[in-house]
Amino acid sequence: MLIQVEKFANRTYDGYSLEPYWVIYNERWKPPLAPLLFTTFLARFNTVFEARLFSSGATQRNGGEKVELIERTISDSTIRAYVYALAKFLSYLEECRLEDQTPGMHASTSCSERFVNHYLNAVLARRLKSPSSLATHRSALIAYYNFLHYMEFTPRLRLEISRCTRQAMAESSTKQHYIQYIPRHSRSALIGHCRTLAEKLMMRMGFEVGLRTSELPGLRIPALQKLFLQLNNKDFENVELFKFWLEGRYAKTGKSRWIYFDRELLRDMQRYYETERQWLIDASASNHESFFLRTDQGGLGKEISKSHATNVFRKRAKAAGLKPEFSFHDLRHTFATELFHEEVTGPEGRETRSESAALIVVAQRLGHSITKNGHAPEVTTRYIRMRIQMQEMEGIF
Repeated sequence: MLIQVEKFANRTYDGYSLEPYWVIYNERWKPPLAPLLFTTFLARFNTVFEARLFSSGATQRNGGEKVELIERTISDSTIRAYVYALAKFLSYLEECRLEDQTPGMHASTSCSERFVNHYLNAVLARRLKSPSSLATHRSALIAYYNFLHYMEFTPRLRLEISRCTRQAMAESSTKQHYIQYIPRHSRSALIGHCRTLAEKLMMRMGFEVGLRTSELPGLRIPALQKLFLQLNNKDFENVELFKFWLEGRYAKTGKSRWIYFDRELLRDMQRYYETERQWLIDASASNHESFFLRTDQGGLGKEISKSHATNVFRKRAKAAGLKPEFSFHDLRHTFATELFHEEVTGPEGRETRSESAALIVVAQRLGHSITKNGHAPEVTTRYIRMRIQMQEMEGIF
């Protein structure tokens, strides 16, 4: 690559924080202006522009269109992916400059719609290994050129991956794709191969609560004891979901949130607390507040590590014959998938609320930040599997 990319931390400009701040340079360490404005905008606002098309009958007949640019919040990881995808495109412009004496990366604003689509479908499609990677590069270039259109530097470019390109990439892709949804029969097999109640509960925390493996140490005894008391309290006999405040210091995002245990799960948690966990306390004289404790001789009675459940999943999933691609995190995807479809459809399969409203519920339960516009972030939708795919994996037809 003839392009260099550098990330700066804790940068400020005119009192505004720029985090994360990515800068793209050429081989002489000179940043091209248009990409620099784009990455600065990303660092300042964490948003990109999406084009919303408004077409009336008259404009369609005349071949015209009305477009409104809508801001959409994106994550830091998406920003990083977009920056590197843009850098790859700029590197291609430099290749063209050296071979054909074209203007190069500093003239990205003069690229035509035809040229960029040729890059996506004829050049990049041969260099990438998966259709998803190509889709990411397309999204990055759409974000870049929508920004340039917003700044009135360029007309709006309509960038598309052709059907022939998608077919060719799908046929040549050697990567094994899998749906990050673990069906019920596989979950039952996984639970059946767990050796202790603690291991079973750890797995259930993934697909019944949506916890990350790193968040399991955040289950603390003082708060759980209050929930155990509620189980046998007549004032709570009609309560089916008991909420627990997961503190931000145990969450990946650093933000506290409510998580929920159903009555059956909470009863099994209480059973573990009174049996297996108490045996560990007695054997180790530990007084640790963490709910899950280690059972190995070297760390008997101590708090489990953030990766403990991942290690348990790997061993038990292999014994249960689950696909080797599956991971503990796929249990969280499974939770999100089922919660989303429960929120969208009622018991009879009828739609009871909008998909956007259901996504907000999922985002809140997963600990994802709601955007400034009150919508679920893009990262939430990655956890959602199409209902027909879920039904196929469950054998429902």
